[in-house]
Amino acid sequence: MPTREQAKQARRDAIITAAVRLMRARGDAGFSMRALAEAAGVSIATPYNLFGSKQAIMLAVLDAGMARYEDHLDRLEADALDIFFEAVSLAVELYGEAPKFHKAVLFAAYGDGGRDHRAVFGDPRFLFWKGRVDQARDAGLLESEIEANALALALSQQFFICILEWAYGQIGLDELESRVHYSFALLLKGAATAAGAERIAPRIRPLQQQLTRFWADAPLPLTADKSA
Repeated sequence: MPTREQAKQARRDAIITAAVRLMRARGDAGFSMRALAEAAGVSIATPYNLFGSKQAIMLAVLDAGMARYEDHLDRLEADALDIFFEAVSLAVELYGEAPKFHKAVLFAAYGDGGRDHRAVFGDPRFLFWKGRVDQARDAGLLESEIEANALALALSQQFFICILEWAYGQIGLDELESRVHYSFALLLKGAATAAGAERIAPRIRPLQQQLTRFWADAPLPLTADKSA
């Protein structure tokens, strides 16, 4: 017989699974908590009791997706430096497979900002990048005195900013990938040992050229004509 905690976790998992199923079917997170409870086979009070709010459920959906994403990433053959860029490319690939779903999750989790929106780029997303920074530092590719928390936070926030731009339709996935790769290359090069910097430096100019081509067709918002 399952323990009380196991039963509680089973209900949590059922609610998360039901939320994913509803969003994939609808293309948004506009379902009611009652509809979610019915789809999960639990009482109307259970989602509130276990999560507290719909936004918290969306954050749990993000966390569950992050766990699957990490499992996928672990199967890729990439060293402690290349993994930063492979992680971005994998995320872009997954967003491209189900863009409406991922945007719906992001908007629902981000909500109207406020105190809870920090969790969108907090644990476990921050811990994911922190782990990659620690590995690269242990491999001698990043300087030993680099503050891993600060670098991981900078990486995760830069990624999140570009994801938001994509979600709001301001950039496409190709540009998102190039922007994040470029930002990561600059951040990592600044923190790298000589051996790490030597490997990162060749990435920078091609990425600059890619971004220039994107902006030739669609000027940056900062340079666009706002008189129209």
